[in-house]
Amino acid sequence: MRPKIIIITKKRLMMYAALLLILVIAALILFTMRSSGVGLPSSGYTYLKYKDGTFVGNEKTEHGNIRAEVIIKNEKISDIKLTEFPPKYINENPTLKDEIPQHLYNVIQNQDFVPSDSTKNTTYILNKITKAIRNAVDQSLIE
Repeated sequence: MRPKIIIITKKRLMMYAALLLILVIAALILFTMRSSGVGLPSSGYTYLKYKDGTFVGNEKTEHGNIRAEVIIKNEKISDIKLTEFPPKYINENPTLKDEIPQHLYNVIQNQDFVPSDSTKNTTYILNKITKAIRNAVDQSLIE
């Protein structure tokens, strides 16, 4: 067996360099397009779609269960009913009776799951209600 001698000419060297340059540019373009989020809305968020219907979500607390029934029409929350709620919370804090309907109204109006600013004691309860609503809405997500 004789060793094969490969002669690299100037022409072949230029051809290999050009191919390498094209591959590097293609890889850079591919990675920049992937990380820029092409295909997403301009805000960068993907919008969730919900199935219409009635969905039930539960959240446990130390005094009992909170159950929220969420009605979705036209891919938006149209109504929320608390079908189960521990009465001990209202007995301990009577102002909560007025804050809960306002919180539910805000969720429906804004389609947002952020509790409004309130006292420290009621924030815990409003967060638990919000989690029950979120659990119900999560069941209606269209993937």
